[in-house]
Amino acid sequence: MGDYVSIERFSGILAPVVTPFKDDLSPDIGRFLNHCRWVKSQNANLAIFGTNSEANSLSVKEKIDLLETLISSGISGDALMPGTGCCSLSETVELTNT
Repeated sequence: MGDYVSIERFSGILAPVVTPFKDDLSPDIGRFLNHCRWVKSQNANLAIFGTNSEANSLSVKEKIDLLETLISSGISGDALMPGTGCCSLSETVELTNT
């Protein structure tokens, strides 16, 4: 996923995105993707896994899966500002380098 990172200055509206969960407490990828598409349709960029996105409730693997879902669905990496801070330094580095 590192190929999608832009080094240009980020601009525009950055909307915090809520991460929906299923009854089994796993991320609801379909609802997440639909919500992110709607936010993008409103001309906003996506702030995912931040203070509004239940970041501490997600594993690094779940975050990576959600990021890959957004990219593979056609949402540009330039439109994303993912929160990569974790309690574990090694997980923060892993997620930041993804």
